Amino acid sequence: MTKRNRERTKRHAEGRHGAFPFGWRLLTALILFSFALTGMPSASFAAAPLIAVVDVQKIMQESLAAQGVKKKLEAQRVKFQSEIEREENDLRQAEQTLTKERASVSPQTYVDHEQQLRQRFAAVETHVQARRKTLDKSYADTMALVRTAILGIVAEVAHNHGAMLVVTQQEILWADPHLDMTDEVLKRLDQNLPKIEVVAPVDAE
Repeated sequence: MTKRNRERTKRHAEGRHGAFPFGWRLLTALILFSFALTGMPSASFAAAPLIAVVDVQKIMQESLAAQGVKKKLEAQRVKFQSEIEREENDLRQAEQTLTKERASVSPQTYVDHEQQLRQRFAAVETHVQARRKTLDKSYADTMALVRTAILGIVAEVAHNHGAMLVVTQQEILWADPHLDMTDEVLKRLDQNLPKIEVVAPVDAE
């Protein structure tokens, strides 16, 4: 091989396998470009909606309005339970009286009294079921008003913080504490709705 051919072959080899061949130069350029993009703010991330978290169960338990509702209805339940206990005592006494008079009255009279006592038992049972149903409905309806107020306040607080989506704490596994606006919602709810009226259910049938 002549000297000129050897130099031509050497230059060709350096072009293919030199310190920075074309393929490696292209890969290096892509890597540097990707690092450059990483250092730049992402338009899609910047435009992503802010998500907020609210612990609705905590608010429903700790808010002044919710605690007031529970306190009032608990007082109604205690009063109702006392009434039921008095009625049950009256029925037990009537049953004992019926047992004692069995030997002193006619069979037909005893049957009539027994039937009347059974009707009283049935009436008390119906009364108990109706009162409990009324209490439960009163609680559910009143707490629904509290929940409606919470939703309104959540919307206001979320708007103030620029949040586009609000999820409940019970729907997620984990979230950054900075996304949690429960305390702010609770504070504003206590200010706007410190108490709520509950219709006394014990007079309803």
